[in-house]
Amino acid sequence: MSNRVVRVIRTDDVAPGGMKAVEVNGREIVICNCGGTFHAVDRRCGHMNGPLDMGTLDGTVLTCPMHCARFDVTTGESLAGPVPAHLGDEAPPQRLGAYLQNVGMLMQHIRTESIGVYKTTVEAGWVSVEV
Repeated sequence: MSNRVVRVIRTDDVAPGGMKAVEVNGREIVICNCGGTFHAVDRRCGHMNGPLDMGTLDGTVLTCPMHCARFDVTTGESLAGPVPAHLGDEAPPQRLGAYLQNVGMLMQHIRTESIGVYKTTVEAGWVSVEV
């Protein structure tokens, strides 16, 4: 089956450094505007399925909002696995501390996979994606 090029979003709909989730032929995709260069990646994080469009984009590095896994939007490569949240200098209450220890133990066995990327083209103010 050959891929199709689908017009998905106007370039003006995504500010530089911004992202926008779209659905293309049943696939959830995030369009990333990296300083005027557009990239398209899978919407779901390769760690625990978090919605990447709700994360942050710094240059070409997309960080998941859930556990801070990082991805290169040009290749989809996983750059870093999850990072535990910093709770400050105070020790958490005993029950919360035990819970966080357990979550950390469970999460260490969850791999962070790279995410899919899609070829994009820009023409006449529109971003198209090959799916």
